[in-house]
Amino acid sequence: MGKLSAFLRPSPAGRTKEVFLKRFVDEDGNVVPFVVKSIPPEENEKILRKCRDKNGAVDTISHSNQMIVACMAEPDLRDAELCEYYGVMDPVMVPGRMFTIGEKQIIMDAISEINDLKDAKEQLDEAKNS
Repeated sequence: MGKLSAFLRPSPAGRTKEVFLKRFVDEDGNVVPFVVKSIPPEENEKILRKCRDKNGAVDTISHSNQMIVACMAEPDLRDAELCEYYGVMDPVMVPGRMFTIGEKQIIMDAISEINDLKDAKEQLDEAKNS
């Protein structure tokens, strides 16, 4: 098979990373981790399609909220009790009510990292500067 075998690697969806936000603690005062996971490229593409307006522009707020819901392994932001607590029926609205602006950015940074988006952006920036 030669060199082809080097390219026979499926997308590593399902990798996880723990994220600690000091505001979220258990009954004993211990910080409880959020767990984010990588998703397959097809799922991201589906999310992107849902977040485009009629002119093809991406609604970045909707995209980031949908990515948080899709990539959050723990807690499950689709959980009915969690949605009810935050007063929403749509899980995509939970991140905007659950996190501060900074916390949401920390979560998005972890999602970018676990899905190799940071590496891709850095490589693209490097290529542009070469």
